[in-house]
Amino acid sequence: MIALLIFPFFYLKEIVSGALYVGYDVLTPRSRINPVLLRVPIELDCRRKRLLLASLITMTPGTLSVDEVDDGKTILVHSLYGGDNPEGTMANIKEKYEKIVASLPI
Repeated sequence: MIALLIFPFFYLKEIVSGALYVGYDVLTPRSRINPVLLRVPIELDCRRKRLLLASLITMTPGTLSVDEVDDGKTILVHSLYGGDNPEGTMANIKEKYEKIVASLPI
């Protein structure tokens, strides 16, 4: 139940920080964009939770869920800034997004 209270604030922070990062990169002369397509393994059994995770990734500036493969065991994610550290980007998705989605009572 606490996850439902924390979730809106967590996600608002993610959207604002992502928008500021992308906006700053667009407005400065030197771009830091280094796009990559990642195969992020997930451990969510519930189809609704996988859909929510993919939607959250897509709505966050700088990332986009492309597809769900391997019978829902992997999500393909396009990241504008993940090329420099793809493992860190995948860990960030798993530790932040997947963890909070798994704790939601849906």
